[in-house]
Amino acid sequence: MDLYENPFVFGEVVSEPNFVDRTKELEQLVRDLSDGQKVFLLSPRRFGKSSLVAMALLKLRKRHIRTVSLTVSSYSSYTQFLEKFAEKVLRAAGPWDRVKDWVTRFARSVRPEINYVTMTGDVSLSLGAKTGFDPAPIAPDVFALPGELARNGGFRMAICLDEFQQISEFNGGSVENVLRNQVQEQREVGYVFAGSQPSFMKEMLSTKRPFYKAGPHMFLDKIPEDAWKEFIVRQFARKRRKVDEGALDALLSIANLIPYDVQRIAHELWDYAEIAGKRTLLASDVKWVSEDLVAGQSTYYEQLWQQLSSAQRAALQALAHMGPSQIYSQSVRTEYRLGPASTVQRAIESLNSKGILDRYKGHYFFLDPLFPQWIRLRAE
Repeated sequence: MDLYENPFVFGEVVSEPNFVDRTKELEQLVRDLSDGQKVFLLSPRRFGKSSLVAMALLKLRKRHIRTVSLTVSSYSSYTQFLEKFAEKVLRAAGPWDRVKDWVTRFARSVRPEINYVTMTGDVSLSLGAKTGFDPAPIAPDVFALPGELARNGGFRMAICLDEFQQISEFNGGSVENVLRNQVQEQREVGYVFAGSQPSFMKEMLSTKRPFYKAGPHMFLDKIPEDAWKEFIVRQFARKRRKVDEGALDALLSIANLIPYDVQRIAHELWDYAEIAGKRTLLASDVKWVSEDLVAGQSTYYEQLWQQLSSAQRAALQALAHMGPSQIYSQSVRTEYRLGPASTVQRAIESLNSKGILDRYKGHYFFLDPLFPQWIRLRAE
């Protein structure tokens, strides 16, 4: 990395030089996928789930394990998801002469259109272009593909299905049963089913659903303060800058230890120090940077606020000022005119479904930790 490049990365998958902690989780995930386990990775959004998986797949490739990664929510239909699943598996399994015979498996049900570029090894596939095409009959064959190719080719494979909770949107949810039936037979292929809505993922793994007891569960905790402090201090020291203890505490408190937001605020603090030529960064500098970020988001926050009901706004004000542990107390409900506990619960659950709040260790929190700061500043 160039000495002058901002080392704090957010909004994209973090590369190895900027990867913070997660040592145990990374080792466990690599080990499980190498062994052909089917792992369920649960995490609130912005906790670094995708970066962890990307790092695990990188380490697996260094072990000559073929890897595939798909984000389920990227696809608008079951057919498109199956096409991309097959395409990526074929690319990972290549070369072409190893996989071309797979096409004949679909001769009786559908004639797939496959385009192969010899120079690049790129594969594109279409399972059914006609309106009303039903992909369900060929889904078992598509999901069986990784196991067949791995067994016949004498290699191992690891597949990540990110935002896995969205898969129930396809084909009325029956896709879960089809997928479970196929992957449980694939000893040569490890899977990580990663989801960013833990409550919904837990529902998918409940006793009445196909993936009940299908594999081990891994829930991502927040990265500890000490690991963040060491990383931030080390990165600023590359430019001979010092971040004092008060600034570190302020940054981590405002970000609520959410990886995306720690990196976001640290990124802005780095740029602020560059522009201002500051050698030592204090809590007041972090405060200025965070308030500047809030100001930059104020139009978005205002639009979001206007879309909420009065009960939802009151619940957010109480959470922003008092925190989650006091939200149901009589004194807080009276002060913020929240009404009975049942009304508060409904408001909180609706905010959760809107992606404004999420749960961590039994408590609700703001997915964007700068939003409560905007709420507090707005009330001044």
